[in-house]
Amino acid sequence: MKLTHYISAILLCVCTLSGCVTTSNSSLSKKADPVAAVDRYVQLGLEYIKRDDLSRARKHISRALEISADDAPANAAFGLISHQDGEYEAAENSFLKALDTDENYTRGRTYYAAFLFSQSRYKDALSQFEIAGKDTGYVGRAQIFTNIALCNMKLNNYDAALKAYEKTLRLDRSNGRAISGITELLIQQNDFQRAQQYYNRLVRLIRQQGLQHSAKSLWLGIRIADYLQSEAQVASLVMLLENQYPDSNEYAKYLKREQERNTDE
Repeated sequence: MKLTHYISAILLCVCTLSGCVTTSNSSLSKKADPVAAVDRYVQLGLEYIKRDDLSRARKHISRALEISADDAPANAAFGLISHQDGEYEAAENSFLKALDTDENYTRGRTYYAAFLFSQSRYKDALSQFEIAGKDTGYVGRAQIFTNIALCNMKLNNYDAALKAYEKTLRLDRSNGRAISGITELLIQQNDFQRAQQYYNRLVRLIRQQGLQHSAKSLWLGIRIADYLQSEAQVASLVMLLENQYPDSNEYAKYLKREQERNTDE
């Protein structure tokens, strides 16, 4: 996933943002209400980050910091901008400043953890996500445990990853990423019977929400159907994968597997 899309996904999961981003400078006057002005500038900045308009985002977040240099949400948002700009040292400094100012700012901690994950610092990211996961009042808590699972996957802690995914589903029974993640884990552990149960759950969710299969969900189904020797199901899923996602990594994996099988024969 591109960095822009990665950060946008974070914002969509953990931010509640205003739909309108137009306002006048006078309405945000620090003389009128500095606390409200800082909050509004931060919300505007986050909205522009979502839109990948970093110039406007930086302008609004900078104004927030001019009013309150130690504001935790403003510093965390500035960290997001620096991250997207590839200024990694500045990004980390901003995230740390936010958390030094307010160690209970869970949203900022998830930003920092996501930054660490993107830098392949999986142990550090895991530590930050675990701290964030202790905030039982945080709205995006289910997503935090999915991220804990992803960190554990990178660290080859598969049992811990499975437990984190299960925690996600206790908090959000319709979390497709967690269902997909558990299915992948069980396939890797050759537990295809349980993998089939979770995959059926994923398929039901896709149908209920009126979605179409992703390349990942098709690849999950292909491997399960192949193990269960359901040739018709394999053929159907492979056709979908080839037609809808011919350039995907999953289709490349399928072709590679078939080539290796033919070579062995």
